[in-house]
Amino acid sequence: MRLILSNFFILLFFISSPLYAESFYKKFSIKVSGLKIGELVWVLEIDNNNYSNDIRLKSKGLLSAIYTFEGNYFSKGIVANNKLKPHTYNHVWKTNKTEKTMNLSFENNTLSTLNQTPYEKEKLRIDVFNIKQTKDPLSSFLEIIMGEASSLVVDGRRIYTMNATFDKEENKTVINISEYSNLWADHKRSKFEQISFEKKDGILLPIEIIIHFDGRVFKLEEN
Repeated sequence: MRLILSNFFILLFFISSPLYAESFYKKFSIKVSGLKIGELVWVLEIDNNNYSNDIRLKSKGLLSAIYTFEGNYFSKGIVANNKLKPHTYNHVWKTNKTEKTMNLSFENNTLSTLNQTPYEKEKLRIDVFNIKQTKDPLSSFLEIIMGEASSLVVDGRRIYTMNATFDKEENKTVINISEYSNLWADHKRSKFEQISFEKKDGILLPIEIIIHFDGRVFKLEEN
């Protein structure tokens, strides 16, 4: 459960086209098999020049008595010609047994620094610092919302491409993961399966997010 939730929450969160010079706040319940396991608060700020995302989540419900978690995720960058150029991304993931951090910096849509704790002793299997047009996961989601059909993601542990299509019958955006590779392991196993978003017309943030991950379905519902 710890590894599933840690990887899953890195993958969160944008739908619709951005409005400029605006701040948005929304709160979600996180459920698995109908059982509430946590809450998520999401603050987005965007204008013609800059954007930032601040996502905070915490365990709630009956399971929190035996398994607690807390995550903070943040990204920021600039907006240029309706394109996102990330500058920094960081996250902190805590449970009752462990704490992990990740800090990424970007220059010209290319990863420039990567720092994490616990320290990874293994050498990188991919020269990720020389791959062009990479973005952090939060910026990639937002980029897709702004009209891009795909975005290349590096989150510090893996690299993959998000491919988005709109399902007219279900009235939702579906994002599939392709070209997945682990940066620190000699295999290409992907547990990410699919992400879908549902929104209301004229509303920036989604009313529901569903993530299929490693055979489980995580549902975020607007409070």
